[in-house]
Amino acid sequence: MVNLRPARPDDVAALAPLCGELGYPASAGQLAPRLAALLAQPATHLLLVAEHDSGLCGWIHGFIRPLLESDPALEIGGLVVAERARGQGIGALLLTAAESWARQQGVALASLRSHEQRTDAHRFYQRQGYHVAKRQLCLRKRLTP
Repeated sequence: MVNLRPARPDDVAALAPLCGELGYPASAGQLAPRLAALLAQPATHLLLVAEHDSGLCGWIHGFIRPLLESDPALEIGGLVVAERARGQGIGALLLTAAESWARQQGVALASLRSHEQRTDAHRFYQRQGYHVAKRQLCLRKRLTP
């Protein structure tokens, strides 16, 4: 049985290894202030965790993305299910919960970004009704030395 619930500050130690599985390694110390900042904005940020008998096994971060040129949208900032728990429908449960939250906020569109090499993730999202809207570059600039 999987239980979805809002993330709490004391989840940080369990969230860190899942960030690593997503490809973004971080320590609990690095995540703690990030988690606190997101949890402080419940009207625009949603962070849900999935719990299983074996402990925390997934999370999703969704946020309302306000833009000048288009209506607000749900942006999936991250979604990960522990490798040991994949294939059990947990990712779909998390995604559906985030979409439901966005609808309650009056949002009619969901969007996400996925690295082009994550073909398994692409198939998962397409099974959930997502489609490729466009291809683009992600450009970055480090602002600190």
